[in-house]
Amino acid sequence: MAATHHSVNGDIAKMIRSAPRRRSIARPVLRSASMAAVVMASIALAACQPVVRTHGFMPATDEIAQLRPGEQTREDVRAILGAPSTTGTFETDTWYYIQRRTSTIAFYSADVTEQDVLGLRFGDDGRLADIVRFGLDDGRTISYVDRVTPTSGNELTVLEQFVGNIGRFNSEGSANRPGNPSGMGGRR
Repeated sequence: MAATHHSVNGDIAKMIRSAPRRRSIARPVLRSASMAAVVMASIALAACQPVVRTHGFMPATDEIAQLRPGEQTREDVRAILGAPSTTGTFETDTWYYIQRRTSTIAFYSADVTEQDVLGLRFGDDGRLADIVRFGLDDGRTISYVDRVTPTSGNELTVLEQFVGNIGRFNSEGSANRPGNPSGMGGRR
């Protein structure tokens, strides 16, 4: 029996339909690449968000309102506001409560966005004498001096130190030499 042209094409069509299909790699690769791009964009955007930090302690406004100059002692003020952030360097009769807020973006240095300083001065009798507030605009920028103070003498290299120390340790009679106040290193 001779095979007809139509039946051969039908058999080939059946074989093609029943054969396992290969999945295209392009679709999963594109999906993974787009997901990676979304994740990287999210990380990049998150890195650009400023990190805000608050340092120090500033009492609440209602606590500061309870202060009455001329009436309260250091102990009274400590009971209302708590311990100060710092006291005056040369005049310990001044207390400071300091709070500073900084903002940092990515790897750049921090910028001070807010600064609040509450200064409390106590009189000779130990009572609160004055209340002063300072903000960011009241501060002054101090430039540092980069000069280095020279030292006397010279710096020796490792080789000069090694050569200079030859013969100084544990030699006979070194216990009696000048420069050996401990007396160690002599005969036993």
